[in-house]
Amino acid sequence: MKVTYIGHSGFLLEWKDCFWLFDYYEGNIPIPSVPKPLYVFSSHSHGDHFNPAIFSIAGFSKICYILSHDIMKKAKKYEAIVSTDSIHFMKARQKLLLPVEGIHKQLEIQTLPSTDCGVAFLVHYEGKLIYHAGDLNWWVWPGESKQYNNNMTANFKNYTAPLKGLDIFAAFLPLDPRQEAWYNKGFLYTLEQTENIHYVFPMHFWKDYSIIRKFTDSLEGRAYKNQLQLIEKEGQTFLCTE
Repeated sequence: MKVTYIGHSGFLLEWKDCFWLFDYYEGNIPIPSVPKPLYVFSSHSHGDHFNPAIFSIAGFSKICYILSHDIMKKAKKYEAIVSTDSIHFMKARQKLLLPVEGIHKQLEIQTLPSTDCGVAFLVHYEGKLIYHAGDLNWWVWPGESKQYNNNMTANFKNYTAPLKGLDIFAAFLPLDPRQEAWYNKGFLYTLEQTENIHYVFPMHFWKDYSIIRKFTDSLEGRAYKNQLQLIEKEGQTFLCTE
């Protein structure tokens, strides 16, 4: 699997038989030299995770959309250019099986609730689990009330419970410098609760690439240094092998 960092929380994953695009809102999407089907995931309707430009993507043999249910109203404006049978809206705690065009394989998609808006995606394909958190994160803030942060903590641990003990091939997790001293709480908790994550991709760091090195250099982060992918620029590619 080849991963291209598009920007913010946006990633393009290339498999042998298909492409997946997660949470695109800006940046360049590489056009494939050999057309394959594209599966577009949008975790929620916030402007830094969803851009209607996804309905104008070209260069792929077929495009299928897997969108959080809160995007439905915005997507209805584009019914004229996108066939309704190619769009799937998902609520939290739902499952969806999607066949891959031209081959006898399918995507097994499960959604988790978000602590902010929309859903997180857990996708099983080719014997591998891929997790994209969207805005499912431990959003505690130094300036918030104790009650707010306690509620957030309880919700985050509850919503991420299905990840406990899983062996995940690649995970895309928020690492947000705006949380100051708590920037890595959700990131670290997910790493600790899963059995293993082979490839860990930070996201939602608002172009502050230094936050990734900050984590790998920290006492807690050193244990995950070999798994963490050091993103340094938009358009950077990573090859994820066995």
